[in-house]
Amino acid sequence: MSNLFSIIIGVVLILNAFRIRYFPDSVRIRKPFRLVSLWNREPFSAKGWKSKYYVELADNPELQRLYFINYLVTGVLFVVPGVIGFAFGINVAYYMLFATFVSGAMFLYAKQRVTGKIDAWKWVLFVVLFVGSVILWSVTYKHSKVEVLPETFAIEGDYGIEMPYQCIDSVKVITELPKTKYCKAGYSITRSKKGEFRMKDGSDAKFYILGKEAPYLQMYTHAGVIFVNRKTVAETEQLIEELRNKIVII
Repeated sequence: MSNLFSIIIGVVLILNAFRIRYFPDSVRIRKPFRLVSLWNREPFSAKGWKSKYYVELADNPELQRLYFINYLVTGVLFVVPGVIGFAFGINVAYYMLFATFVSGAMFLYAKQRVTGKIDAWKWVLFVVLFVGSVILWSVTYKHSKVEVLPETFAIEGDYGIEMPYQCIDSVKVITELPKTKYCKAGYSITRSKKGEFRMKDGSDAKFYILGKEAPYLQMYTHAGVIFVNRKTVAETEQLIEELRNKIVII
């Protein structure tokens, strides 16, 4: 679903870029970091509704060019990953976040070059948000694990599940993951592949892949097929041995 959102957002941004380029009088761009503007607006004029909280583009060719390039580049950064996501069956949620940060940094730098005004606090806020996002993702990944508990098989972390062993019909050790068409709910990035994916044959399966190296476990459960492993080969082999005491592994 995020692939479709990425493409839609990108197309809207590209269309707005050309509106700015050819119809600047009809475009209203709200200034960032403003909380309230409705009660401080200027009177309605022949050129339309005006506010000190909106960027004036009609009489400023340099700003027009800046916003046109920024919207166009940002739109492409959203459209291209979305199309690639559909083609290779990957989720682009994190790529969308990356595109937002890249376009934000480009815009701040370019606007300072055009206006000559440096807003240090905006760069500080930008860095804090970027570092915070990286830390949040790192913490989430660090706490992801697969546990063989006394009564249940537990997949902890985002998109995790927990089920009693009676709900597991069989487990098969495989050395290659099947191909997926696209991600329904989850993500696929770096070493991780988590969430629900649509397979090439039209069926659905859940993935909880923490390491990109085989082996993997293909588990047939009451909730559907699940593919899982741990972060390293040694840890996955240990997982297999732990499960042998609970269920039959092929």
